[in-house]
Amino acid sequence: MTVDEPQWAKDLRAAAENLSAAAIHATHILVAQEAMAWMYRGDLEAAQRAVAKLPPDQLAALSTAAAAVAALADEEMTRHAH
Repeated sequence: MTVDEPQWAKDLRAAAENLSAAAIHATHILVAQEAMAWMYRGDLEAAQRAVAKLPPDQLAALSTAAAAVAALADEEMTRHAH
């Protein structure tokens, strides 16, 4: 844009960029949830397809989250066993 660009246009462009980034982040969360749902149902192939859609940084986040959920589930099973 030009130096004469009105402030409202700059604000609108910034808002659109922020909205786009938020939409991408939300999409990654939904895809990660999709992968977990497929694994919960025992469908490894569908889970692999979902995981393949994620970029490397989101794969690391999914791996960390899945490990944490597994640890919580193990703790709860231990509590129920006693």
